[in-house]
Amino acid sequence: MARTGLLVRTGLASLIAASLIGLTAPPSSAADLLTADASTIAGATLAATPPNPTSPPGVSPDVYFEDETGTYYMWAPSVPNMRMYSSTDGSTWSEVAGATLPRGFDPTVIKLGPGNYRMYFGGIAQGVASTVQCSQQRKSLYYATSTDLVTWTTQPGTLFDDLGCGVPDIVRKPDGSYLMYYVTMTGGHGVHMATSPDGLSWTAITGLHPTTEDIVDPSVIVMPDSTYLMVSSDMGRGTQQLHIMSSPDGIDWTLRSTPLYAPAGVSAFDPNLNLINGRLRVWYGYAPQGAYDDSHITNGILTLARGSVPSSSKVGKPGTACKKSGTKVTYQGKTLVCRKVKGSLVWKRA
Repeated sequence: MARTGLLVRTGLASLIAASLIGLTAPPSSAADLLTADASTIAGATLAATPPNPTSPPGVSPDVYFEDETGTYYMWAPSVPNMRMYSSTDGSTWSEVAGATLPRGFDPTVIKLGPGNYRMYFGGIAQGVASTVQCSQQRKSLYYATSTDLVTWTTQPGTLFDDLGCGVPDIVRKPDGSYLMYYVTMTGGHGVHMATSPDGLSWTAITGLHPTTEDIVDPSVIVMPDSTYLMVSSDMGRGTQQLHIMSSPDGIDWTLRSTPLYAPAGVSAFDPNLNLINGRLRVWYGYAPQGAYDDSHITNGILTLARGSVPSSSKVGKPGTACKKSGTKVTYQGKTLVCRKVKGSLVWKRA
């Protein structure tokens, strides 16, 4: 998922039991609209538009907006190579002729400086066995470079050996370091993370981020106040929905208890979140009846607005303290039980 400058790309279920009492936040101000916290995502809405005749086919888009020319660029998976599109409004697209693109999929494009772009993408490590059930071959992270966004040169070597499954996303932080979000089943199904000082040398960190097994295909940006905003898809219950999360540091996430976008009879796949000229936009695959083969990429305007949040969004979070052994709660759609672990009472999955 692509970004503007340092703003870089690319659940479902409840945060707590429904019996918790909500708190009403103060009215929104203009500054509130570009900060990500439990309150501003609580009132968030997505004004979605249906696909039009120019909407590219497929899923997993990555959109980059070039400030200097006012042009939107999109890369979307295809066989054998991804395809590239351009637009003046982010909604009406035409394919870019003559583009030289890597043999891969699920890209994230980042601008490092004037005429200096890096594209991260997933590729199949030929002849290497997968470590997860979702693929028979291993999916690894590679990168390419470009001076004009059109002609890309794939660089040698593998940056990250095992991406698992799903659509990864990479964020360049304001301090120049990087965060990567990827979906795998090793150590629990869900969104895992890795960090890098330079975007080339990566170290995985433990845990799920957010701490739910249902979130997939995340798209993350750094907001102007250095908070983090994520839009993701989910595992799907018939069709897939979009969900919204906030974080103060890009690691510890608060998931809104209700979907951001859940159109009846339609799956919303693999979102790509961007902040462009002060406006949040989300591109995603729109698939009637949940059919991947019939998916086309469209977009919507995301508006943050303050709303009611639970009195304690951490109640029942796995690993946090509880008071009475045997007590059960629901956290992000999972049943947790209060149990004694090493002499302390903590919430554990049932």
